[in-house]
Amino acid sequence: MSEEELGSEIPDFVKKFVPGITRGLSWAKYSKEKAKGTEIKVDAYNESKREGYQTAIKVSSDDIERVFEETKKELWSEAEKFTAAAKEIALQVNSQENKEERDKILSLAKEAARNAGLQGAIAAGWEKGWNEGIANRP
Repeated sequence: MSEEELGSEIPDFVKKFVPGITRGLSWAKYSKEKAKGTEIKVDAYNESKREGYQTAIKVSSDDIERVFEETKKELWSEAEKFTAAAKEIALQVNSQENKEERDKILSLAKEAARNAGLQGAIAAGWEKGWNEGIANRP
């Protein structure tokens, strides 16, 4: 349900005299989106952790260091790309001529930041799983 839909349930005369209601609706929407994003990152972290663990268990002793360094570098490099893209987009927000354009760019920046966070969770999960897998190697 969008903020407009939530706001449409509140009579206009109430909104006029109680402006905090619309701020509350915005906060509720933000909190819901934040919780959903966190859930996605936790799932990605856990899945990546399992993959890192399995890889560590299966890799030959000769390849342990090489596989770890290559995979770690690749995963974190991807996170850094997403972070750089988010920063680049965010720099454009204040140069927009109107609120609609600023909101559009801000939305793109938020999406890029979400992608960076997700990739960071994947990289961190894989490393954690790898370390646990190495510790439990037969």
